[in-house]
Amino acid sequence: MDILDREIAFEGRYLRFVRKHCRKGGREYVWETVERNNVYGEGAVVVVALTGERELILERNWRAALESYVVQFPAGLTDKEGESKEETARRELLEETGYEAAELIPVVSVPLCPVLTATRATHFFAPGVRLVGGQRRDAAEEIEVVKVPVAEVDDYLLNLPDDTALDLRVPGILWALERKGLL
Repeated sequence: MDILDREIAFEGRYLRFVRKHCRKGGREYVWETVERNNVYGEGAVVVVALTGERELILERNWRAALESYVVQFPAGLTDKEGESKEETARRELLEETGYEAAELIPVVSVPLCPVLTATRATHFFAPGVRLVGGQRRDAAEEIEVVKVPVAEVDDYLLNLPDDTALDLRVPGILWALERKGLL
């Protein structure tokens, strides 16, 4: 697969739409992709936070693209120049949930939507988080913090309200954490 050329079709404040001219086996075609123009590095971090009482910290987060809520882990963009992924993970966890992580264990970096964008999310496991304050969200964020005991997480995820979607990375990363002996 060869990328012959790339052209910017549209550039907004946060997103850039790119046409990639490709060739495979002598055949040429155009693939349209989306790039974030407000991130550094791979693009995003996700924190799987666990309290001392073995409760997972999840979020019920309003997502405008879906026009509904989504259950997911605390997460954020690597949008501050010079900030490490670990620093971003700590900042986002605190801002979105009020919880602080003493320890961050890198788990895996995965593409968010490889058919559309090259943005990747680095997942961290944060055992023993503690509540140190309230949420300090951005004005556009609508986030409900949900604490779910590890023993009840499967039932919770399988019985979400009709107006709430499940980010499938949640059970996927939980599976990976179990296989690594972290959860």
